[in-house]
Amino acid sequence: MDNTINYHKIIDAINQSMDIIKNEQIESSVLAELLEAQQSVQQAMSYSLSKDNGY
Repeated sequence: MDNTINYHKIIDAINQSMDIIKNEQIESSVLAELLEAQQSVQQAMSYSLSKDNGY
């Protein structure tokens, strides 16, 4: 079983959700939460990449 996290799929899913929210004019608080989630995933991806490269 492959336990690798596919950060790009997570980011893509968040981006798709953000597009839906923008098009449906849903509360901006939901969009803010998605932006925060996106940043968290990007930080995790950067950390993971730096660990893989021995930093």
